[in-house]
Parts: sequence; C-alpha cells; structure tokens
Amino acid sequence: MEGSLLRHWLALFNSVLLTFAVLPVLEPILRRGSLSGPADDLWSVYSVVCQQLPGHSYFLLGQQMAYCQRNTAIYTTMALCGLLWARWGCRLPSLSAGVLGLLALPLALDGLSQAIGLRESNWELRTLTGSLFGLAAVWFAYPRFAACAEQLLKSAAPAAV
Repeated sequence: MEGSLLRHWLALFNSVLLTFAVLPVLEPILRRGSLSGPADDLWSVYSVVCQQLPGHSYFLLGQQMAYCQRNTAIYTTMALCGLLWARWGCRLPSLSAGVLGLLALPLALDGLSQAIGLRESNWELRTLTGSLFGLAAVWFAYPRFAACAEQLLKSAAPAAV
C-alpha cells in the first residue's frame, strides 16, 4: 500500500487539488439549483480556510463562491500547475526557497497591507498575487515530493542478488 501511494503521489496530489479547487465553484451552482443542503455543507467546509467576504469573492450565477478571489487563484493555479507539472515538470529545475519567497512576497504584502487597513486590495491584485503564489508553491514542492518518493521507493526495493 505504501509503495503504491508513493508511486502515485502525483495523481493523488493533483486529484486533491482539483477537487479542492472545483468544489467552491460547484457550491453556487448547487445553491442556484435549490440544493441548499449540500451547498451549505460546502460553504461550511470552506469557511475553515477563508473569511468568505462578499467584497472579496467571485460570484457565479448570482451566488457568491465558497472562497475568496485570492484562494480561487491560489488553488486553481495550483491545480492547473500540478497538471502541467505532470506533463512537463520533470524537465524543470526545482524552484529555490529564495525564489519561492520572492513569488510569495506580493501576496503577503497585498494581504497584510489590506488586513491592517493601509489600503483595500482589488480583485485583480488578489487574483494575480494568488496565482503567483500557487505557481511558486507547486514549482517548489512537486520536484521535492518527486525526489523524496523516488528515494523512498528505491530504499524500500529489495536488493538485487
């Protein structure tokens, strides 16, 4: 079982990211279709990771999505980049921690300056900074997970006689 999970970590990660990115889009569709029970459940789940402020959220079919514009950008970009990494990622060098920090800095500055009341962000900045962070997170983490999984699989393999 453990070896199987290690061999298929990429499919597992991408499936989780795609699900996490798509469910908030499904929530307003369910609500619009008078399926408020499942929509309320999704809303509650995503309230753990997002403040769900109407002024910071996208709306679909006249209904607010279950998470904000920044989270939409982060998780959608992570899901898309995960799929791209599955296709071409092994050809890319791993992103350094310093570059990860530089790509995360706009998100931190935008979010923090808004949180402490210096300024109000807009949907364009929340989307751009979230997308940069989502890209950086996958580019930083996926090569490391791949190398770790490969190393663990090699160490678990029986020695050739």
